[in-house]
Amino acid sequence: MTQLFPLPSCRLVRVVRHGPTAITLLAEAKRDYARCPTCRAVSASVHSRYRRRPANLPASGEAIRLQFEVRRFYCRDPACHRKTFAERFPKLLARHAQRTRRLAAAQARTGLALGG
Repeated sequence: MTQLFPLPSCRLVRVVRHGPTAITLLAEAKRDYARCPTCRAVSASVHSRYRRRPANLPASGEAIRLQFEVRRFYCRDPACHRKTFAERFPKLLARHAQRTRRLAAAQARTGLALGG
């Protein structure tokens, strides 16, 4: 599966098949720590977790539903104004993105090809 849809810097936790044409991939970050985007301090103190479900392109004719288990970390730098921050997946998702970079690029190509 990772050959068809690589998940850089992610660990595949679970694969669930939903009928003959849909697959859900649950992934999480490989690292046990993250860097604060403001002060760049490293933190391994997990505050909480939540799931991101970005839209994605199909692969090999099957709908691929992504779910990322995202952790929020405490920033331990007392000089930093940010108290918590979420880990990021920069190769897969832009900040606050609701779709993968792969889907965004395909939609941009389609828009340009159709005269947009």
